[in-house]
Amino acid sequence: MASKKGIIITAAILATIAGASFAIWFLPQNHGSSFVVSDYKSELDSIKERQSLIIANMESNLKGLLDKSMSPDNFTSQAQISSSQTASLVSEIVGSNPPAEWKLSYGAYFESLKKYNDYLAETISLANKIKEGASTTDINDEITKMNALKQESDSLASKSNQTRP
Repeated sequence: MASKKGIIITAAILATIAGASFAIWFLPQNHGSSFVVSDYKSELDSIKERQSLIIANMESNLKGLLDKSMSPDNFTSQAQISSSQTASLVSEIVGSNPPAEWKLSYGAYFESLKKYNDYLAETISLANKIKEGASTTDINDEITKMNALKQESDSLASKSNQTRP
């Protein structure tokens, strides 16, 4: 039979393992992802380059919507994808936490991306109006709103370039 000492040692080992497992299971874990940016110029250039690809794609899609070579439903799904990609770029800017000398430039580009996302929402509204057979006046009003948002986004992007260290 097992000795009293062996049973006590085994029980202590099992209790230690169970206690450690319990502590690991219930201690809060930091699962938030973060990344460290060391070259803020390259990071901002990368974000701008990716946005320029989104813009080029959306301009092509908008042209297709207006000349009726792309359906409003297809355009809407493409605009929603572009909006999601732009939101991801916004998150990237927020998460980069730039130093003081880059804050103005990053802040202006952050605002530019938000305005561009507003522009994308208006393009979806335009597609819905076209789908519903809205009047030419309503469609032209929507295009005017879109152009104003796009110009504001472009202006903020220029401000970002001007405030680079």
